[in-house]
Amino acid sequence: MLQIAALSDIHGNFGALLAVWRDLERHDLSTGPVLNAGDNVCYGENPEETVQFLRSRNNIFSVQGNYDKTVALFPGRANSYKKKWGQFRPEKFQAIKQDSDKISDETRTWLLELPREQTMRYNGHSVIVTHYSPGAKEGIGPWTSSDDLERIASKTTAEVVVCGHTHFPFVRKAGNVLFVNPGTVGRSAYDVSTYAVLTLESNSSPSARITTVIEP
Repeated sequence: MLQIAALSDIHGNFGALLAVWRDLERHDLSTGPVLNAGDNVCYGENPEETVQFLRSRNNIFSVQGNYDKTVALFPGRANSYKKKWGQFRPEKFQAIKQDSDKISDETRTWLLELPREQTMRYNGHSVIVTHYSPGAKEGIGPWTSSDDLERIASKTTAEVVVCGHTHFPFVRKAGNVLFVNPGTVGRSAYDVSTYAVLTLESNSSPSARITTVIEP
């Protein structure tokens, strides 16, 4: 039986990431594949340390979230970002600027070069990792209707979709596709971090569960 950890939306909260990683170590999940659905930076205090941690482990497979791209592009788009968010969402503009100021050129390049999606196979099961939903900028959560989820499922050949963006953890099946949103490591409204554990057996349907970790 293969168990794989999946996480998302770290948002530069390095302390929360370390707490989750310690939990993965306790459950023997830190040495196998770890799937990361993006939004690694923005709003937390330690974007550089967060990215360096992710990059230092070749068993973590990451995709690009919207904040990863936005922070990385800030130097060339500061004026347009200020027009877009400066007046009506000044806290967002300041968070993006702060992270852009903190990250190294190497980290900026890494964020820009992250793929939007990654597809892998484990024990014969195809798994796609994406920040939104396969092939689209459509965030999904517990509120997504069954009809909408089945429509999204029809657009992928994967058996498991690991997604993020909405910060709401859930596990649901639509058609032949298991949707897994691990929730958020670093930007919960309740001072907890969540991640998912996928169970992938050769001759069984994929399954998943959500695990909660109290933030330090």
